[in-house]
Amino acid sequence: MRFLLALSLLLTACAHVRPARPHPLDPLSSGEYTRAFAILNAHFQADPALPHEGLRVPMLGLAEPPKRDVLAWREGQPFVRQGEAHVLHNPSARAWVARIDLAQGRVVSVRELAKGVQPGVAGSEFRDAHQLVRAYEPWRNALRARGLDPEQVYIDLWAPGHFELPADVQLSHGEHTRLMRALTFDGGLNPYDRPVEGLVLTIDLNAMKVVHLADTGVRPISHDSGSAEHVRALKPIHTSMPQGSDLVLEGRRVRWHEFTFVLGFHPRDGLVLYDVRHDGRPIAYRLALSEIYVPYGLGDAAWSWRSAFDVGEYNAGSSAQSLDPGGDVPEHALLLDEHANSRPVPRAIALYERDAGVLWTRSDPYHDRRDTRRARELVVTWNTVVGNYIYGFDWVFKLDGSIEVITSLNGTTLNRGTSEAPEASAPKIGKDAHGVYTAAPHHQHFVSFRLDLDVDGPDNSLMEMDVVPLRDATFKNAFDTTMLHFTEEGARDVSPQVARHWHVESGHERNALGKPTSFSLEPGAFALPYSAPDFAGLQRAGFATHQLWFTRQRDDERYAAGDFPYQGARPDGVTQYSAPAEPLTPRDDLVLWYTTGFTHVARPEDHPVMPGESISFRLVPRGFFARNPALDVQDRRAQ
Repeated sequence: MRFLLALSLLLTACAHVRPARPHPLDPLSSGEYTRAFAILNAHFQADPALPHEGLRVPMLGLAEPPKRDVLAWREGQPFVRQGEAHVLHNPSARAWVARIDLAQGRVVSVRELAKGVQPGVAGSEFRDAHQLVRAYEPWRNALRARGLDPEQVYIDLWAPGHFELPADVQLSHGEHTRLMRALTFDGGLNPYDRPVEGLVLTIDLNAMKVVHLADTGVRPISHDSGSAEHVRALKPIHTSMPQGSDLVLEGRRVRWHEFTFVLGFHPRDGLVLYDVRHDGRPIAYRLALSEIYVPYGLGDAAWSWRSAFDVGEYNAGSSAQSLDPGGDVPEHALLLDEHANSRPVPRAIALYERDAGVLWTRSDPYHDRRDTRRARELVVTWNTVVGNYIYGFDWVFKLDGSIEVITSLNGTTLNRGTSEAPEASAPKIGKDAHGVYTAAPHHQHFVSFRLDLDVDGPDNSLMEMDVVPLRDATFKNAFDTTMLHFTEEGARDVSPQVARHWHVESGHERNALGKPTSFSLEPGAFALPYSAPDFAGLQRAGFATHQLWFTRQRDDERYAAGDFPYQGARPDGVTQYSAPAEPLTPRDDLVLWYTTGFTHVARPEDHPVMPGESISFRLVPRGFFARNPALDVQDRRAQ
């Protein structure tokens, strides 16, 4: 197998783990990462037109084969194995995308990016920028003026967003200079609760020097511990599976009841689910996180530039956390180790079954008999830490054939030092023992997923269903549905007033009632952007202006905000993939781009650590089956 399994004796007893042949979509193994880096380095050393030193690789992962090739592949057949790398040379402000053939041991292509197009942040850039800030004397003096020891503070590094620097600031490569910004917090446990307000440093990553320090004045600094002062003990809850689990893992392929799918992991996307099927019938080719856009809504020069792209700027998969059994996931979870940019991530993915309440129930009106089936779910989960936030992503498979996608938001609010006076857009959420207040500016989270559904195959169409009243003169209670079939690429909005949802319909399969088999996308929580349409962050995050976008499937269109949103100078991503809109036929290979969202107006209960918030949507069979697929679940009382 291409990955390690971290299993206790209990886990081995619960889940069936079997070896299997390699799959074209397996993530790069540790050995493949080592080989890819060696091949890449040798290529740059041998080419006189390329730099030989000072290279960074912010992202290296599997170069997925073309979809048509994977669909044509059969187990046991050979397949091409390639890696894709983003390569960065800070001194010359140059960057490349390289393709590495692991079998042939050579770089097959190197494409230089246009000036100013920036890959996501490399881990070594974080380390170097941190050292630059630590050594910058004006910043150290500003901290001493606040009574802080520069050696004891925490430095939080950000992509730069859009921020007008003074005209006298000299940048090494002008408008194409690669920048980073630094915020400061008082050190110790949970430093985000102790912001050093008003200090923002700008770093020229090409020249590797601090080029600007904005200091808007001293504000009080909280002394809050960032933790609880008392511990409340909870009596333990144990999950028992005395007969083991129905979960089977064969290599990277998961089998659970009628569901099967292949587990992938990418340093940018994180967890990727491929080839999702139910009883052998295709549902989806590829399901994954695409982008997270987080704009802050405080009208202040030290805040207005903060509009993070947590996937494209920071490579979210590279920041995956190890999951803690009994904390992040139940103790009986099956835990998988992964690699991200060659960094080993123990326990990066967890799979586990859980009780899910009543699956279905009915009561016999003649004999006073109950017939009830208990539900269970398979959860496939991972999480990533991006600054003060931790995002968790649960893909929940259910016995009724549906899939729920849950995003959890945890961590600490990004806080602001404040006085007692009220302040617009930044509610006060904490007050320490010295009377010092902490505020948490309003912000939003737009979480976009790329959903390549293949309902009974890749030939699909998209239909929108609304529920509307019937204006009948006699009967005042009637309502029905309207259906809109889309004939070109575009975007649509959630509309709770009409219970709007969307069906991806098969272009050739019909159900027992003569209608196309389909899966529906049923919206959950969503957010509308409150920034002005010409706000620089929203210009780069055009996907957030509508909850649903739909396009033809193209292998090179993977990310809702485009391949390189870091310092993006123009709109990119799904807004450009769908412009000009290409026509759609009833038998096209479609991709849905769905954005769920959360508008966070903070409250005192979010301090000092937030209770988890969850937002979700569902993929639900609608005419995919002839009848309830969970009718055959055995009554537990008969076991």
